[in-house]
Amino acid sequence: MAPNSLHFVMFSNLLSHGGGRETWLNNILPALLDRPDSPALFVYYMSDATCEGENRISSFSDPRITFIETRLPVTRNKLTSLVRIAKFCWSVTRALRSRTDSRSAIVGIGTFYEGAIIALASLLGLRRQQLVLWIRGVWVKEINHRHGQGGRRLIASAERFFMRRADKVIANGHDTKAIYETLLGQHVEAIPNALDLQRFAQATRPVLTRRPICVSYIGRLSEEKGLRAYLGAIDHFLAQPNAVSDVRFEIAGDGPLRELAEACGSRHAERVRYLGAIRNEDMPAYLDSIDLGVCLTYSKESGGGGVSNGLLELIGTQRLVVAWDSIIFKQVLGEEEAIFVNEGDIPALAAAFAAAASDPATHIRKVQASRAVIKDYSLDAHVSHFLRYLACSA
Repeated sequence: MAPNSLHFVMFSNLLSHGGGRETWLNNILPALLDRPDSPALFVYYMSDATCEGENRISSFSDPRITFIETRLPVTRNKLTSLVRIAKFCWSVTRALRSRTDSRSAIVGIGTFYEGAIIALASLLGLRRQQLVLWIRGVWVKEINHRHGQGGRRLIASAERFFMRRADKVIANGHDTKAIYETLLGQHVEAIPNALDLQRFAQATRPVLTRRPICVSYIGRLSEEKGLRAYLGAIDHFLAQPNAVSDVRFEIAGDGPLRELAEACGSRHAERVRYLGAIRNEDMPAYLDSIDLGVCLTYSKESGGGGVSNGLLELIGTQRLVVAWDSIIFKQVLGEEEAIFVNEGDIPALAAAFAAAASDPATHIRKVQASRAVIKDYSLDAHVSHFLRYLACSA
């Protein structure tokens, strides 16, 4: 039976320049509301003093959606972080107990923080509701560089316990499905990320036809997303005595490595610009201004997983993609549709930028070939799959 209310839980402040989860949520909420059989929508999120004055995702202002805030202290140390997690879990679980019934589905968007809420809801007797976890990456890979081996094992054990309390688990890609099916020993449904095709089909500037060409990194400025590799490739490219002169570089986003991005912009002021975060609403226009986007999330010891929102947006606006040669990106594109570089190979990444500038015709053909791919990632099909899976028996 299809649920009559959907309760999305996300340990996020829902900022408009947030990452892939925020982008995905901002896409799926209006798509759900556009359906004649739309369930009532509730979103549980967190906020603290650092978010004051910041723009939330555009769906935040839609009166048809109920947003429930948990106010938290600002992170200062590990103890504060634990207090934040505990307060969020308890506050959201209490709200869910009062707002849900037997025809509700509680959907945690993540595996650890949100999984803790699913587990707590289960332990406190919310079994009559459908409890769902929707994986947005590979958590132990994303936090790999922040913890030692012992910490990772503890986190992985807790994550596994949390996830096994859910009635259904959904993955945002076939790679994450395979990883978590092995971890859990149970079925995980793959519903890859999707794109509002019409919104991102408005690009008017043909790719690689003007000079200088623009190469861009878009997303969270962090280790696992490959920012350091991108900056290293810029340095390597510009250090070459025969470096192509009509290539410029941009960095769009925010995150823990922001100072490195700013330093690169200062070091190469004439060739590199750090733009800061770009609002989700402004992304189509920004993508129309670039030629090439890099997708550098790591896939091995550190990194993430799933079909990348950023990758789909680049394809949807017909921009050239340079990506690590990994399952994360090759589950969407092939060699005829993008430039792939061995993961971590900085000189090869720099060489890809030079190749795109030196031989635009070949790489325009790659962009044209990618057009056939994007139709498989429509937002409408994504939402239909999700609602159909919720309605089926576990």
